[in-house]
Order: sequence, then structure tokens, then C-alpha cells
Amino acid sequence: MAGATVLAACGGDTASAPAAGAPSSGGVSAKGAVRWQFRGSDEELKASQAYLDSTFGKDKPNIKVTLEPAPDGRDEKLVAAMVGGNAPDVFESWTDNVTQYADRGQVLDIEPLVKRDYKADDLKDFYEWQWRDFVLPSKIRFGMPKYVNVMFTWYNKDLFDKAGVKYPDEKWTHDDYMTAAKKLTTSKGDQTDTFGMMYPVWSWDRFWYRLEMFGGEAVSDKDPSKPLFDSDKALQAFEWVRKAIWDDKVMAQRLLLAPMGQSFNTQALFAAGKFAMVEDGFYPFSMAKTIEKKIKWGYSHVPAGPVKRRVLGTTDGWVGWKGTKVQDAAWELMKYLGGKDYQVNQTRTTGLLPIRTSVLDQWKKICIEKYPELADVNLDVGPAAMKMGYPGNRVLFKKDAEARQILSPALEKVFIVGGTPVSYFKDVAKEVEAKMK
Repeated sequence: MAGATVLAACGGDTASAPAAGAPSSGGVSAKGAVRWQFRGSDEELKASQAYLDSTFGKDKPNIKVTLEPAPDGRDEKLVAAMVGGNAPDVFESWTDNVTQYADRGQVLDIEPLVKRDYKADDLKDFYEWQWRDFVLPSKIRFGMPKYVNVMFTWYNKDLFDKAGVKYPDEKWTHDDYMTAAKKLTTSKGDQTDTFGMMYPVWSWDRFWYRLEMFGGEAVSDKDPSKPLFDSDKALQAFEWVRKAIWDDKVMAQRLLLAPMGQSFNTQALFAAGKFAMVEDGFYPFSMAKTIEKKIKWGYSHVPAGPVKRRVLGTTDGWVGWKGTKVQDAAWELMKYLGGKDYQVNQTRTTGLLPIRTSVLDQWKKICIEKYPELADVNLDVGPAAMKMGYPGNRVLFKKDAEARQILSPALEKVFIVGGTPVSYFKDVAKEVEAKMK
């Protein structure tokens, strides 16, 4: 996908033009009880419920919104609830997750509602690349953006200072990345105390963008039935990572962090000095709470690859269940959640990047007011990435779920288990292509 620019919000030149974030109601007199399945902490849920009750609830007294915590095993339980006709009216998902519901015909296409209720100037307040990526190959718009997450490089300033390594900056290349990782890796015998870098290449939503950095692709954007992760450039990217993990041993090995099937807390391990650099998401509040000023640290753009800079920019959003009996009320809620007022409140609660350009200027100030130490971590990379336009989502396979069933175990075999050359992906690509027919 080509990089996109941020579209600045612009007001109309008449007094009656709606402000950004304030779409028309479409003439709908909505009412009903709306269930919203919430992915977040109990603290965040309570804060969101209280805020909704005092704002949206007063403005829309005929709509009663109840937030429900997402359960363990959410995906399987949500599918079962949809099939059983008792799913929440609004839930939270993203491109790599939502296809399992959309492929079953359970996701509301909000594009007709957007065209009815939003004017062109309203939509200019969203980031073009993110708004575009909410459209699936089936052409349905699967949801309303919730927040922006972008992959950045976290770095431990204390470890950099100790090793005499300059902090990463926007000019860093992958050669600089690897050179620094080697200098920052420390071991005692066969035991690695600190890995120079951590990058979860085995993750379905993370592997693909490194291929694009090297000039490759996971799948053709012109023919989504044609896998391309076996091309020379894609294999070059895979080899860069494989070598860092298994030959140079400067990139974290998954099974040294926790047994297979068990999770680990990347932020806690970073705070403890296990990783000098981590390639992961943008979580200012969460990291401030986890790190508790134990180390000096910062954010940087992920270094550019040999061809370009490219990372995951998420499509986390609010999704409407197609089987809902209160579609009008659910849509009113989704519009409100994607509006400026709720975005400011969400920023105050979570510190996550807002989906609105009109809120972005407030975001940094809100973060530093909550956690003053964030003034020293280079929060400016967040807005800068939005303007540079290099984040985005991957191109989906024609049958994405089937491709994932084949490719995910292959990624684990090469990058978690080890001992398998990247040429193995040539056989995997043939298997995936056969499934696309």
C-alpha cells in the first residue's frame, strides 16, 4: 500500500456546516438498549461507562448503553454468540481479527451509514491511511476507528549510555539497527542477559511489514490469491531476522522468554533490562505505569529498510454486529465514540493516539500532564508518523483465514523453533496458493 498523507480538518464556509466529529443524525430517531463488548482494563471500562452516562446518555436518553468486559477466549465465544443470535451489538476488532466474523456474514457494513451521515469535510478529520484500511477486500467498511497504534522502536537509554551507543534517530538504517543490537547484547557464558532487540516476527500481524521494507510483499495487491512471501526480496527480509535470532543471537528468542503457550509481558521485561530495543506498539500510559521511572527510555521510528520505512499502523475499531436488533441505536453510539469529545476522553484515560487530527494537538499535553516523565521519551514520533504516512495495514489474502492456518505455523517453525532455513517459505507459498483456488 502506498503511504498516505494526513488530511487536515477543514471547516465549511457557511454557518450551517457541521464541525468535524459532529456528523448529522441522518434523521434517525434511535432508541434501545445497546451492549458494547469492551476490550480494556476494569478501570478503563468503569471510566468509559461513567463518561458515556454523563454525556451520550444525557444527549440520547432513549439509548441505554451497557459496557461488558470481553471474556477470555473472546473470539470463539463471540462467534458462538453471533450464531446463537445473542452477540453484543458493538464489539472491538481490527483487520487481522475481524475477518473471522466478516467471512461469516456477521459484520455490519457501515459504508452506507457513513455516506448518509457524514459530509466530506467530516471525513477529512480522520487519517487517510487508516480510514482507507477499514475497507476489507469484500468492499465492506467493517467499523469506526477507535485509536491509532503504530509500531515504534522502544530503546533503553541507560543501556545505550553504558554501551556507548548513540540513540536511534530518523536517519537510522537496518545496518545501524543491527550494529547497535550487537553492541547492546550482553551474555554470561551461554546465558543472554540482555538482547539487543526484540521483534515478534512470528506474529501474524507483524511479519509482513519487514518484507515490504526490503522491497517484498506477503501477497500481491493486484491478485490476492498470489502469495509473494517466497520472492527473493521477501526471503532476504526473513533471513535478516532469522540470522539475528539464531546466528548472531542479538534478537530475543521466544522460548527463552516463556514456554510455548504461555504469555510474557514485553513491557515488564523491557523495564527489567532484558531488551535494549523493542519493536512494538505505542502505549505511553501503560509503559509509564509499568516502568515506574526505573529506567530512562524513549521512542524512535523503526529504522528504514533497504527500500523504505514501513510498519503496522492498526485498524483497531468499533464494529457493529449485523444481527443486532438495535442497529440505529448502535450506530449512534459508534458515531459518538468516533467523535472528538469521546476521543479526548479516551486519550485522558489511555494515552493512546486519537483517530482525529483535531485531537492530535491535545494528545501530547494530556500525556505529559498525566505522567510528566513522558516529556523525555520523544512522544513526537507519534504525530510525525501520522504526517509521514508510512504506517498501514497488510494486504489480505483472498482467503485470509486459510492462508493464516498455513503460514502462522511456518513462521513459528522458522523463528520460534529454529533450525529451518528461510527457503522453506517457498514450499509454504505453494501450499497457500493451492488453498486460494
